[in-house]
Amino acid sequence: MMRGLERLQFLYETGQNGNSTEEFSSSDPIGFPKRFNEKRDVETAAFIASMFAIGPRYAILRSLEKVFAQLGGSPYKSMMDFDYHLMLKSLDGHVQFAYKNITGKDIVQVLFVTASVLRSCGTLEKSLLRAEERTSYGVLTQLLEEMKSVEVPGGLGGSLTPRARALLASPRDGSACKRMNMFLRWMTRKDDIDFGFYNWLGTDKLIIPLDVNVSRAARKLKLTRRKTDNWKTASEITERLKVLDPLDPVKYDVPLFLYGIELRKGTHAR
Repeated sequence: MMRGLERLQFLYETGQNGNSTEEFSSSDPIGFPKRFNEKRDVETAAFIASMFAIGPRYAILRSLEKVFAQLGGSPYKSMMDFDYHLMLKSLDGHVQFAYKNITGKDIVQVLFVTASVLRSCGTLEKSLLRAEERTSYGVLTQLLEEMKSVEVPGGLGGSLTPRARALLASPRDGSACKRMNMFLRWMTRKDDIDFGFYNWLGTDKLIIPLDVNVSRAARKLKLTRRKTDNWKTASEITERLKVLDPLDPVKYDVPLFLYGIELRKGTHAR
């Protein structure tokens, strides 16, 4: 186990991923919230960007460009004044090619329930703060279950599509919640990549955003023996990372992610 942890620490300290912060951000969904300065715009943009971060990165970025083109200079204001009729029209025929294709209607449904929560609470942070348990599990369950409880209007289908519901899967469902854990990482940690707006959660409460690349790297480094990627696996990997840094284990997310890509390409086989 320590061999894997030592190797990860080495990758983290030496920056062997070959990416500068600017290069990484420009090719990652976090580049979208970095376009804005106001906290409410950054938070809203970060949530939307992370929510649709599913599938190949080129598909994610291309789809997000279409979505953010409709949100203008203030994603927060656009969501507070959200008009699903206009958004449906603008995304008519759009498909984000992911593991399961996400249609324009799926995207608009998720944006609609997000806008409903924003109008109800004022900010996403205020919804998260209503959770009884101040952990990643607690706050994400609070927000995602609230979103799924929003009534969808008939003009938008009357109920969430199976794909929209899958995008809103919560820890209560056993989901690894990779995208929402990534959002919490962006909002809680503070460095050249992450924003650090949420000072109430604590970096020690974060859970690793578990996607296929992080999963591949974690198993290569023997950070988990679990075969299925779910909440329990993400939690187990995070606990292993706390051996290296008990207060900020998720700082190893980007090195794990990039190492996983190298393993897939066969450029870091050993």
